[in-house]
Amino acid sequence: MPRPATSRASPAYGCAALPRRSLLGLGAGLMLATGARAADGDYEAMLVNCIDPRFTSASLAWMGAQQMRDRYSQFVVAGGPIGAVHPRFTAWHATFWDNLNITVQLHNIKRVVGLTHRDCGAARLAFGAAGVATPAAETASHAEALAAFRAEVGRRKPGLGVVTGIMALDGSVALIG
Repeated sequence: MPRPATSRASPAYGCAALPRRSLLGLGAGLMLATGARAADGDYEAMLVNCIDPRFTSASLAWMGAQQMRDRYSQFVVAGGPIGAVHPRFTAWHATFWDNLNITVQLHNIKRVVGLTHRDCGAARLAFGAAGVATPAAETASHAEALAAFRAEVGRRKPGLGVVTGIMALDGSVALIG
């Protein structure tokens, strides 16, 4: 059965029913209030990080401390850079690289920031229990994946800078490479 045409947001999706003009005005107001920029333009970076909710705020804070607040796009996948290059997650690779291509095209980014994190479930799946059994083993496994990530970004997008690191549980980042 075809859905009826409507110009209002559907309450079924958790949105109040507002006329289209109200929604457009609200969007424009939010852009002005937050200093939002155009969808395409010159931005600093793309952050590639993990889906782990424990690191959402810490990643935002770290990027802000790097003077990139509202100046980067974000690609989130289990394991972050590990998910983008490790053979365990091959099915995800094309999605990441296609997204990077679009980000370069639309946002004219200058670098990619790849952050993994300690106590990562995706890293455990990729490297096995022995690969993350000790802090030294975990660091070595992450460093290997981050090196592969840097190399692959360099091969595919030689003009982009690449920054990689491992985020600790307290939100601090040890840069790798």
